[in-house]
Amino acid sequence: MRKYENLQYGDDELIRKSLDALADKTTGVEEYRNAFEMLGIELGRVLAHDVGDVSAEETMLVCASEDADWLAKGVENGFGKGKLPVSVYWNTRNTVYELENGEKIEISPIIKAYEEPIVKCRLLVVVKSIISSSCVVKTQLTRLIDRVHPEMIVIMAPVMYKDAQPNLLKEFPKEISSKFHFLQFAIDEEREGGEVIPGIGGMVYPRLGLGDLDKKNRYIPQMVKMRM
Repeated sequence: MRKYENLQYGDDELIRKSLDALADKTTGVEEYRNAFEMLGIELGRVLAHDVGDVSAEETMLVCASEDADWLAKGVENGFGKGKLPVSVYWNTRNTVYELENGEKIEISPIIKAYEEPIVKCRLLVVVKSIISSSCVVKTQLTRLIDRVHPEMIVIMAPVMYKDAQPNLLKEFPKEISSKFHFLQFAIDEEREGGEVIPGIGGMVYPRLGLGDLDKKNRYIPQMVKMRM
């Protein structure tokens, strides 16, 4: 079952249509990319509504490399405050244990990073295509929190699994987790093995046209190329 949230602040019809495009396994690469960008724009608009007067210079945008050119780009544009300092990470995935039902316990070490400086971080925005477990977001936050000392942390994705928020909150001490705010358009309550249903229609890398995990980690997003 899927529950929708925060649609009242954006284009309800466009958000639902884009979520359906992600869930549909027959959606082509360009349409899939466009759906993420549109959802990023809508998430950025909701974020701007929620955080008020925080400036671009005080906002850091954080994403995985595969999310930079579509979802994160959309968030930056929808936020509407201009160019944001960014941190982009290339993660790999290692399975440390697999349960009998097919679910996996994984870690996601960072193998490459592009990090821009920020003088004062009032707002740290972590955006991800889907948040199912806490491993990628936890890794990114653990690397950044002591470096940028954010006043507020917004963790956002078009789709989250129902247990993602409580699981992530448990990973951090209260003085950190009390800064968390979650923003999503859909919460899905079902999983088959490690895949959230309907989720985003499977593994995001090949659906974005980036290939498998190894090929994805050789891809340099345009967002990074333009800033280097």
